[in-house]
Amino acid sequence: MSMPGGPKTDDRGPEAVDRNEGTGDREKGTGSGGARCSPRRCLSPFPGPGNRNAEAPHRGSRAWDALANLSPLLALGVLVAVVTAMNPRFVSPANLLNILHAWSFVGVIAIGMTFVILQGGIDLSVGSLVAFAGGLGIWLMNTVLDAAAISAAPQSFSGIRVALADAFNALGWAGSEGVAIALAFALILLTGLLAGAVNGLLITKGRLAAFIATLGGLAAYRSLAQAMADGGEFRSLSPETFSRLGTGGVPIPFLTNPYGLPLVLPWPVLAFATVALLGHVVLRHTRYGRYVIAVGANETAARYSGVRVDRVKIATYTLIGALAGLAALMNASRMNAVSSGQTGVMWELDAIAAVVIGGTRMSGGAGRIWGTVVGLLILGVIANMLNLLQVSTYLQGLVKGLIIIAAVLLQRVGRPAD
Repeated sequence: MSMPGGPKTDDRGPEAVDRNEGTGDREKGTGSGGARCSPRRCLSPFPGPGNRNAEAPHRGSRAWDALANLSPLLALGVLVAVVTAMNPRFVSPANLLNILHAWSFVGVIAIGMTFVILQGGIDLSVGSLVAFAGGLGIWLMNTVLDAAAISAAPQSFSGIRVALADAFNALGWAGSEGVAIALAFALILLTGLLAGAVNGLLITKGRLAAFIATLGGLAAYRSLAQAMADGGEFRSLSPETFSRLGTGGVPIPFLTNPYGLPLVLPWPVLAFATVALLGHVVLRHTRYGRYVIAVGANETAARYSGVRVDRVKIATYTLIGALAGLAALMNASRMNAVSSGQTGVMWELDAIAAVVIGGTRMSGGAGRIWGTVVGLLILGVIANMLNLLQVSTYLQGLVKGLIIIAAVLLQRVGRPAD
């Protein structure tokens, strides 16, 4: 059916699309999101046997897709075998846990980056956001712990900090480590969530390209962190409790490290595993996940199919902002400090690399959470291998760059031209 004056739609439901009123960019096939539209039809982003507008699969595409889906896992297996042959200590439980622990922070962000890239976007601000959010949380925590001293010597501190210290003294929270840590945790997570929402609004309502909006965030958040710390670092005044989240974990039975102490499965690794599992469920088994893929595959067709594209985009950037806040929280806890100039540097590149290596298309519309997990493990194994080979850390960025280029090229091989 069709409404008077509106576009004609297929009677079979919300997956139908405009057929007869394609104009402007859609007539040229250059509409938003690269939709393949013409005056007579616009392909639906929802594939399926009941959709006459869905693109017919190309010959050999299924076999290629199956190989492409397995290639990250095969590459990881080959890498592990090669590195183990070079150094048998690589597969020791302690070393494998160290790799997982070191990369779990980037891994949490990479799950959010998977959703962003799947919908055809990008987020370059997450690394700087980790430094800003983590530093802001430690700043607030230290203000609570040192409130009495701040109120006693207000001339040595900013007006905002003095006002907060006076409020904490009046509430009886001054010096309370439990309150300080709780407020820090809440502020770090809230900062990440709000920053992601701002990115989403700039992209959807401000009509800025995702690259430009998040590039601005990359510069802004890093600058704010450095201004607050005067170019130095935020160091926690909590002697031990704050660091438990980043350094503690669950003991693993029957496994010990080289010093005979029980091995511990760190909380950040458990958090990464939980986020990855939830991400998979959301992407594959919820309406929101289907909409993310639909927007990335064909934004114009998704819009004409009734998908509220702007809401999907705002939700996705809010999601990655919240996950960046979680990564900032765990990283600040692990180090018990945040460097305004070094924390989170190039994390956005690592997250994007994990997503692309895992098989998610940079153009959006196709990808898997488990592929991102495998891609992250590949990066971790390569970094560990380079360290074992004593390759300069300055050259490791070159290796990552080459891997990203190779992964994108492999995605293009054997696929039909758009």
